[in-house]
Amino acid sequence: MSLHEEQQKVQKSMNAALSGLQEDPWLAQRVFAETEGEKQVGKKKIGALVLAAILAVAVIGTACAVFSSRIAEYFSFAWGNNMGEKVKGGRIAQIGESVTVGGVVFTLDEIAYADQTLYGIGTARAADEKDILVPYDVANEQRHFVNSEEGQAYIEKAKATGGRMLVTDTTPVMVGVDEGTMLQIGCAGWYDEANGDGTLTFSFEAGDGFAISEGTSYQIRMESNVSQINEKGEWIEDSYQTGEWTVSCVPEVRNAPAETQETARPVPPPEEISLEGLAGYEVTAPAAYAETGTLPVYRATETNLQAAADPAWFNTTGIAEREGEDYIIFRDKAHLLVTEELLQYAEDTGTEGVKTDSEAIISLVYEKEWLHLDDTFELKRRELSGITLEEAQRRAEELLTGLGLDCNRYVCTEMLDMDLERIRTTGAAYEAAVASGDLFAGENHQPHDFSVIPATEEGYYLTYRPLETDTENCSGRYGAQFYVNSRGIVFADVRNQFSRGETAYTPEKLISAEDAVRRLVQEVSRRSRDARVSGIQKVVLNYLAVRAEDKAEGMVFVPVWTIRFRSTDAYGECDFCIIFNATDGTVIDTNFC
Repeated sequence: MSLHEEQQKVQKSMNAALSGLQEDPWLAQRVFAETEGEKQVGKKKIGALVLAAILAVAVIGTACAVFSSRIAEYFSFAWGNNMGEKVKGGRIAQIGESVTVGGVVFTLDEIAYADQTLYGIGTARAADEKDILVPYDVANEQRHFVNSEEGQAYIEKAKATGGRMLVTDTTPVMVGVDEGTMLQIGCAGWYDEANGDGTLTFSFEAGDGFAISEGTSYQIRMESNVSQINEKGEWIEDSYQTGEWTVSCVPEVRNAPAETQETARPVPPPEEISLEGLAGYEVTAPAAYAETGTLPVYRATETNLQAAADPAWFNTTGIAEREGEDYIIFRDKAHLLVTEELLQYAEDTGTEGVKTDSEAIISLVYEKEWLHLDDTFELKRRELSGITLEEAQRRAEELLTGLGLDCNRYVCTEMLDMDLERIRTTGAAYEAAVASGDLFAGENHQPHDFSVIPATEEGYYLTYRPLETDTENCSGRYGAQFYVNSRGIVFADVRNQFSRGETAYTPEKLISAEDAVRRLVQEVSRRSRDARVSGIQKVVLNYLAVRAEDKAEGMVFVPVWTIRFRSTDAYGECDFCIIFNATDGTVIDTNFC
């Protein structure tokens, strides 16, 4: 398998890990997530042919006597004045530290924090002046690279210098706040562009209120990657190198609050906000809250799926390759990715663009919404060829138990029978949508003949979620999905960062649903000049693992109000979600920008 194929497999595994989290709005070119609507929780995997150069460099970002607003100027120029104003109005730290990976020197210049989002800007330069740095977007499309004037210019320049053509990326992958628990970042994107002197300017945005919360100091684990391409635009095997490095910074306010977007429009306190026109929404809360007005806060304990998992549970053909501690390829080309928080297993042909029958069936389930079939995907049969619903559930729940997860705290939320009739009908619709361009299935997609799939591939698609967690809002971190047929579990995706521990304390009172809605209206007004809340769809009280008030104490499960709402602005109406900490009313996360 080529390195580029291996990288795409790695990306696919990452994509499948990030289900349900909001895609970054401005770095659509390279969000490390979302080919199949999913986002990362587990560690990024590196293939067997990939050379890993893992670094551990701690650096401190400090303020300089004379402040340069390069990061605000860049984001304003590249992504519009609103983005620039948001960055400018945040807290900024100058870093100026470098690391060398694969013959490329990466210098992180500045970090900014604003509204639970980290922004960064830096410079990449080749350590050897003969080497040529190629922006990722230019190199990523092989045919366009070779046939474009821009691509040919890079090829000719590399021939003239006798150097390599190198492609890079740099992203934050984990973050700690005030020396607390380092958490995987669930939503981040990056972009790089060429400078006239042969260097690249790289930038990133990581917007994830679960991992990136308000604090004084931030510890950010960066990952920088380097690959080489040849004059045909092909990714060269054994060229991939990666380095991890950690920066610590204390961002500071550099601009007067009056200059920021947040103060451009007066925002009244929650108690003065009118809810006229927003009545009639559905409120769902545990019975205990209705009785007492409060719920306990629980300690959160970290899980370690990697320590518990046994590869033989999934595949008995034997292990062909091990790639680091995380990734296994079996003799039949199936693959297993296991980190502390994520487990993924799937069959694989090993050929780019070609799917096994089980992979193809899973694609149908994932794309049912795009195919406008989600309303018709209901359980019809409790017995299929060689497998019953009860047997499928038993096998799935045995796996959860084997991984150290308490099955009694999980509920099966989706049970779908994929019989031959459904597979063939949906498969035909899927391939027709891909052929027409209505659905993108990857540049190297090979049509699958669903009409010849044998009855032995019939099975049940099952979805589980922890009782205390609303996975509709954080399904990239919690929950489990399985496809089980007569051969056993042929697809598994299990995610669990933290499990509920003992009671930490019980607040005297939680904020009410109405108070949460008022805070929503306030938050929308604060973040946007012209947006307004035009409707509330539902308000749900559940639990979510967040950083403890004292970050050094780790994580706790707190009651949270999740509000699904509709916002209207000059561009029209859109549905959004926001999550409030029910103990103090602070915003935990939102996909409203």
